[in-house]
Amino acid sequence: MANCTGHATPISPNLMTSRHSPPSPWSYVITLYLPFGILTGLMTGFPVGLFKLLAFPNETIGMLNGIGMVAAFRFLYAPWLDGAATKRGLSLLTLCVAGIAMLAISGIIWIQPGRDVFLWSMVAALLGLAIVSAAHETAADGYYIRALDAKLQAQFIGIKTASIRIGGLSVIMVLLLGATKIAALYGATGVDSPDKTGFHVGFAAAYAFAAAIMFGFFVWNKFMIPVIPEDQRVRHARNAFLEVTREYFQQPAAFKLVFFILLYRFGEGFLLAMRGPFILDPVAKGGLGAEASAVAYYAILTDMPWMILGGVLGGYIIKWFGLRRTIVPLALLMSLPNLLYVLMAWFQPMAHISLLGENLNIALLIVESICSLSYGLSFSAMFYYMHIMATESGRNKTSILAISFAFMNIGFFLPAMMSGFVQSAIGYTGVFVLSVALGLLVLLVIPLLPMPQAEQKSMPGEGK
Repeated sequence: MANCTGHATPISPNLMTSRHSPPSPWSYVITLYLPFGILTGLMTGFPVGLFKLLAFPNETIGMLNGIGMVAAFRFLYAPWLDGAATKRGLSLLTLCVAGIAMLAISGIIWIQPGRDVFLWSMVAALLGLAIVSAAHETAADGYYIRALDAKLQAQFIGIKTASIRIGGLSVIMVLLLGATKIAALYGATGVDSPDKTGFHVGFAAAYAFAAAIMFGFFVWNKFMIPVIPEDQRVRHARNAFLEVTREYFQQPAAFKLVFFILLYRFGEGFLLAMRGPFILDPVAKGGLGAEASAVAYYAILTDMPWMILGGVLGGYIIKWFGLRRTIVPLALLMSLPNLLYVLMAWFQPMAHISLLGENLNIALLIVESICSLSYGLSFSAMFYYMHIMATESGRNKTSILAISFAFMNIGFFLPAMMSGFVQSAIGYTGVFVLSVALGLLVLLVIPLLPMPQAEQKSMPGEGK
């Protein structure tokens, strides 16, 4: 078992995994991926909300999404991580380092340095957190594809994505809600609030609390994630990066696979990056004029339940009917529902309902629910395809999956970085239209993709 430094410590016999009685994936899949969801939220969406409330322009906010691009290049060091430690030990180490990084971010926000110093010091700290987050995902994925066979991967892919979503959305539900409530005590309630001190106090407290959560996950996972014989360091005879890269592009139709991954969420990158600013911006600037605390309630009522349901249901749909039959309709669900955001930006509906003591936009509640369900369903298809292709690859399964995730992140964060400039040029309606049009391009690639061997073997029983 690994301690906080990643080194082995004695293992209790009751935690050892027997080849004859493997542990249930329910005992570790959720706790592997909840921390990653939290880390992802705290390095992208959460700071974007902070910068918007501190009145930074949309161009800057869009570029901040480039921090997520760090994960796109994790394949450069994933082979080294593969050989440096077991995946279980590495996941524990990254939780410790993440907690320390969050304490540093909390300190930067608390001391409120000058605007330029604040921007660049936050960027540096968030880049460090992004590297740790990418390393944690690499470790978690490496453990996942070694511990689960193809059938269980199909079944639990929805649980995995739901765990990530729960982690990410809990950042909005708990940390953002808490941060904005604290900020309100200081009179800071929205983008137009003249005194921003409350936002500094509230968000600093949120990052400090998140650090405590990371340390708590470390303690829990150290005792609950079992040791498995398949989780071993990968020994590379020569240059690890070249070996892994060669192995990746020896996969069937490798370049078609890359284009599929790049395009799948390309349109979604434009929408998700500008959705928060759209909700918070005043009506005169094309937004919906929501207060900061309302964003958390939208997550509670729409993002959280429907995205989780979609993720879990998507995994079972793939298991029941097979990927070959479901990949096209699931891919359509990534982009077509975004047309609803086009209508929202065009008409800017203002009818509100009072829920949980907050005035919430009725149309936005409906649209967010539909799009969250669709996104959860659709994301499961790409996740499963990448996982099963990595499982059927050579011995460098973790690094193979890391490369696929690199392309996935490029396909999402590149348009997200451009989104602020596009929105400034053509408005919220235009950027949402563009998100739909670009998202549908993936349909040109799907017919050219090879189906995984496990999918082909399961075809005779599909739908039964």
